[in-house]
Amino acid sequence: SAILFVLWFFNSISGLLAPFVIAFLIAYILNPLVVRLEQKRWPRWVSSLVLVFLSIAVVVTALLFVVPVAVRQFESIINAIADVTRSASDFVVQGRLFELLGRFGISVDEARQFISETITPRIESFLRTLFEGIFGFVSGVSSLAFHLINVIIIPFLIFYILKDFPDVTGRLSGFIPAQNKERAGEIVAKIDKILGKYFRGAVIVAAIQGTLSGVVLWIVGVDYALVLGIMTGILNFIPYIGLITSLIVASIVALFSGGPVLAKVLSVIILYLSQKLLEATVLGPKIIGAEVGLHPVLLILCLMVFGYFLGFIGLLIAVPATALIVAAVQEWEERRSRNVVVREEM
Repeated sequence: SAILFVLWFFNSISGLLAPFVIAFLIAYILNPLVVRLEQKRWPRWVSSLVLVFLSIAVVVTALLFVVPVAVRQFESIINAIADVTRSASDFVVQGRLFELLGRFGISVDEARQFISETITPRIESFLRTLFEGIFGFVSGVSSLAFHLINVIIIPFLIFYILKDFPDVTGRLSGFIPAQNKERAGEIVAKIDKILGKYFRGAVIVAAIQGTLSGVVLWIVGVDYALVLGIMTGILNFIPYIGLITSLIVASIVALFSGGPVLAKVLSVIILYLSQKLLEATVLGPKIIGAEVGLHPVLLILCLMVFGYFLGFIGLLIAVPATALIVAAVQEWEERRSRNVVVREEM
């Protein structure tokens, strides 16, 4: 019951905790840069302030130059989907679909029944979900002031957490009993090696893959290259599933981009397969490293479990969370083995 209460409590205040969690994660990712600047005799507060201002500059630049173009391309994608839907509807209403099916010996009545009982409900479900999402976005505008406050608070939190990061970790270690501090330090170092290198490396790899795909798609002549590049970068955090999803979406967009369609689709397929090869052979080992080291079967299983319970966020955190669970299990097995050896010696 205590665990359920804790889960309920944190779920109730998750909106309030969000800026603190986001600020801590960003500070955690930036901390190695602060340490390097400290080694070059920069005061910690100066290096923290510089990194926060650089981060703000990157975000503001993206908001001013990247986001407006991405929004316009996203709106164009929505309009293109609507045009394709209308064309398909006209194709069905005018009877050309049933005429075409009749040539292949398919019963018109069976086709009508399949469309009315299977296709139409799914289209209605999709449209309902779409409009619910739009309504949710409009409703969320009412809390814009709250989000603006978070945007203002988060940079200050990042600065103070970065500036006092050694003090924060030192105070947390003060709660650990003296006899367990050495072992706890080893465990924390192991966790930091897994999480730190994964998060920092994954962000760099995602940025490289997103930029590379966006530029190549633009050169090839695929429409909405910026949106597809951003999508590829975000989905790159999700092993296997992200690549497949990006490949399918980009291929579909290439089909409706005009020009030499076959050449564009083949270019998209070659691009994403080459990116996967590049990540597996160069970017992954060099930037992220092999610290996570999860078996593909275990990884896919955890993606399914985390995705089922936590949705898209679950897919994003599945890899580091699973790595932590594996590390905890290994630590428990090592401790049990040591206890067995001690009992046998006694």
